[in-house]
Parts: sequence; structure tokens; C-alpha cells
Amino acid sequence: MNDFAIAVILVFGLLVGLPVALLCARDWLTRPSKQQIDKALARFNERLRNPDLPAVEKHFGHPLPECLRSLYEDRQELLRGDFETAAIPNAAEDDRWYVCFYQPADAESLESAWPGTEKYFAFANDGGGNDYLIDPKEQDPAVLFHDHETGDIQLVCEHFTQFMKWPRMASNE
Repeated sequence: MNDFAIAVILVFGLLVGLPVALLCARDWLTRPSKQQIDKALARFNERLRNPDLPAVEKHFGHPLPECLRSLYEDRQELLRGDFETAAIPNAAEDDRWYVCFYQPADAESLESAWPGTEKYFAFANDGGGNDYLIDPKEQDPAVLFHDHETGDIQLVCEHFTQFMKWPRMASNE
């Protein structure tokens, strides 16, 4: 191999390989421990089981719809996660909506709203950062899906009460 090829490989290694190695080392050194992960999960579940609906109502300046209050009173449903739902049982994969978890109803959740979704309440998440939203000022609001990467908001269902009655199916993810 000639000297020029060796020089190109060395420069490439320094310009690409070194930054990649540094990023990998940073990620390895700063990754959370199992104890930290367990603590964060326990805190999330505590927030989920103990909603602060007055704080959410104060934020929106409006009483929450009874259908949303019902979700946060139904502990069994609220703690459910990792499921798909659709208007009809055995719907085609493209007609299903994946729910990884329900969101806590508190001020902390409201603070993490994606830009462009501030007027909505995110009640569930697909685990990839995309939220299921409702307009908390409506009596039986439509369910919307917000793709955080594109900012697109898509209609899932005309009414929250309908969405909550849809069958829950085990996830294939």
C-alpha cells in the first residue's frame, strides 16, 4: 500500500473513528444503572396511580371531561400497556394503534408537551415519543395521534369514549 492510501486511512480513522469511539465511551459511562432505571419506573408508576387532575384543570383553565376522569379512576386500565387497539377486533395491522403506556395526569407531564400540542392533553404514548392527544375542553373529544418527528396530527377516533371501548389486542412489537 502506498503512503497516500495509508495517510487517507489514518485521517479517516481520526476524523470518524475517534468521534464515534468518544461517543460510545460517553454513552457507556453515563448510562443509568439498573437501580436508577427501577427508581424512575417506580416514580412514573406512582405518578400514574396518583393523578393530579386539579393541576391539569388549572393548566387548561377548564374542568376535564368526565370520560378522561374515568380513565384515571380505572386503575386496571390505567396500568395496562403494550397493546394494540382498533375499531374492530382482528383489524388489519395498518388499522391498529399501538399504545405502550398511559401518561400520568400531572403538571410534570404537561411541561413535556411537544411544540404545537400545548392546547391538547397527552393521555397515552406509543413508546417512541408519539402521543395520543385530546382537547381537554371538549366533553367527548376526538382522539388524535401526534407524530413528534413530523409534527403531524392525525385523527384516530371521533370520540374518546369510543376509543376506550375498542378491543385491546396483544402487541406484536
